[in-house]
Amino acid sequence: MRKTLKRGAAFCLAAMMALTACDAKSGNSGETGGQAAETKAQTQAEEKNEVRHLTLAAVASSSGLFPYCVSIGKVLSTLPELDITVSESGGNVDNTQQLRAGEISIANSISNTDYESYTGTGSTFKEPFKDFRILWYYESSPIQICVAKDTGIASLEDLEGQTFNPGGTGTAASVVTHEALDVLGIKPEYFEAAQADAADAYSNRQIVGAVKTGPFPDSYVMQLNTNRPIQMINIPDEQLNTILEAIPSVKSAVIPAGVYDGVDYEVQTLSTYQGLQVDMSFSQDLVYRMWKAMWEEEADTWKNAYQIGADNNIPELTLKAASTPLHAGTVQYLTELGYEVPQELIPEEYVPVNP
Repeated sequence: MRKTLKRGAAFCLAAMMALTACDAKSGNSGETGGQAAETKAQTQAEEKNEVRHLTLAAVASSSGLFPYCVSIGKVLSTLPELDITVSESGGNVDNTQQLRAGEISIANSISNTDYESYTGTGSTFKEPFKDFRILWYYESSPIQICVAKDTGIASLEDLEGQTFNPGGTGTAASVVTHEALDVLGIKPEYFEAAQADAADAYSNRQIVGAVKTGPFPDSYVMQLNTNRPIQMINIPDEQLNTILEAIPSVKSAVIPAGVYDGVDYEVQTLSTYQGLQVDMSFSQDLVYRMWKAMWEEEADTWKNAYQIGADNNIPELTLKAASTPLHAGTVQYLTELGYEVPQELIPEEYVPVNP
């Protein structure tokens, strides 16, 4: 009799598991596509107790942001589910294209590219892509428009017809510069090249200037200034307002006087924000713990490696910069800290957690 009961229980259990599997395959769980993908990935990882070996597509190794990406990779790898290797990338636009294609799961991103990818607007992305979420934004990135002092160029209008690098190929700097100058009807002779090649061309007087996004002082801009003294183009209010109205994902910034040798005046310019994006395979609980590791448990790791941004208030930067949905785990953590997250930034899969 006992053997019969055991066999009956085993049969019932197997039937229940089969029905559950059928429901998952047929989509009868009631979840959205994003929720189903996230839940499936989380469940599989829990069942197999596997470590996810991921590559974080970062930024160019010459960027002042690269040490932050490396340190965050170390911080997130302290979680038992994650083993993250940080890799140099071809820029945030390239990162986003790879994430859209399913080639990577986590990458450095930039606010204007995030907005254009999500909405399918701008010149790069023809279709909206909704299956990604923002972990956080960690740094403002002013668009630093550098020209050689020996050229006599002093305004954006002076770039008309000049051979000029709009930013490294595949970078958000290039995208924003193209869009901004198009809005103003200014047409340089664009020198499209990687950042390193643009720096060489600038030093060799093949081009009049180059653009770089990033926190200031930026090492790339400092290199340009060392090889050939720069001046930075200030964008006056009228032009700035025209650009901001036409490109809602871009904001403004001011570079103080004296940041770079020889640039003894304040520079008004455009700005984006650097962050991290992930695909839908990260659960709410995991991202919540990623925040705790980054902001509490291992904060000294990235602050020591990225001292220029050690005092940045990441929660406030995130809420200021975001124009696409945050990750559910991010919403949970920010809510726990006492921040009010705007409704448009809360993803549909977010589940409120009682304290």
